[in-house]
Amino acid sequence: MSTPFYDELAPYYHLIYVDWEGAINRQGSALSSLLSAAGVTQDDLVLDAACGIGTQTLGLLKQGYRVNASDVSAGAIARLKTELVSRGFQSKAYVDDLRTLAHATAESMAAIIACDNSVPHLLSDDEILQAFRSCYRCIRPGGVAVFSVRDYANIERKSPDVRPYELRYEGDMRFLPVQVWEWDGDHYEVRMYLISEASTGVCETKVLRSRCYAVSITRLMELLTEDGFINLLRRDDVFFQPVLLGRRAYAAYRDRPQVAIQRSRKRMF
Repeated sequence: MSTPFYDELAPYYHLIYVDWEGAINRQGSALSSLLSAAGVTQDDLVLDAACGIGTQTLGLLKQGYRVNASDVSAGAIARLKTELVSRGFQSKAYVDDLRTLAHATAESMAAIIACDNSVPHLLSDDEILQAFRSCYRCIRPGGVAVFSVRDYANIERKSPDVRPYELRYEGDMRFLPVQVWEWDGDHYEVRMYLISEASTGVCETKVLRSRCYAVSITRLMELLTEDGFINLLRRDDVFFQPVLLGRRAYAAYRDRPQVAIQRSRKRMF
């Protein structure tokens, strides 16, 4: 699991972005448009089931949505709770595992989101199936699931793959995050080097480690279908990553054949 990685990253996570506030606004607007087009209103309840420190949660709250937030990382949840208080937002935020969603009751959510490549932290098809099954259980009939993921089919598998971010500044501190990927078949180890330099010249480097499964979007669509989602859709034009959407069938249609998988740049469901 990636829990220690995100626990340690939580205090610095906003520095991954050139402009975290801008990212909150852009992603909130994009997700709001997606949910609205899928029939989810601001009166409905949305679960951000891989919320991290709250980029998507805060963005949707700013758009007027009702949002509960959960994440497997206690450090990320603690950071999100601080952000909620400082911004005057009301939201339930708690530690939970995407594979079980133990705190969410059956058919209680109009939508569940899990963005920013959270699903590939589950390291096998079985774990992903378990997560999708939990999402399906918690979504009400007619509700939707929204996942954003990397398109690994279009990523070169070179090892090591060094991915530096731009130099960041915060107060009198200079901060440089660098990711290094090292491939092992369909999995890769992630090392995040967090290099900070104070105005006094004192430098510190933290190294965080995690692992990901480079699962293809085609395979994710198959797994969503296997878990019962219908009207599957891929959107490449609304978010910084490809977005996958699936709907839980209305009760009267649960036993009907699955609708063919679609890829669209224009319409929703």
